[in-house]
Amino acid sequence: MFTSLYLQTTNPKLLFRDLFSKNIFTNIILSVFFHTAVYVVFFNLASYIFFGKSLTNICNFRLTVSLLLIMFFGFFARFAHVKEIYHAYGNNMEKTREHLDKLYIGWIFLS
Repeated sequence: MFTSLYLQTTNPKLLFRDLFSKNIFTNIILSVFFHTAVYVVFFNLASYIFFGKSLTNICNFRLTVSLLLIMFFGFFARFAHVKEIYHAYGNNMEKTREHLDKLYIGWIFLS
């Protein structure tokens, strides 16, 4: 669903200002809200399964705000990291993409 966004935001040749283009920025916002909702539901489900009750409203609010901030700024931090990896590999796009894909798979399993 968000594959094109991943490929766009991990393209080291993309300019930083391009992240704020209407198409990419809209997709970033949609991705952040979608994934935040999924995580909040997951945490509430886990709380219900293990403790017999869902999280309190204040806990849900804090969790939601924290996740929104982390995920939103995470896109820009990841983009800066991609640029650094690209320069470290001497502007070799193939090695950079291979490195990024390994990182992505690692984060999926950690999540």
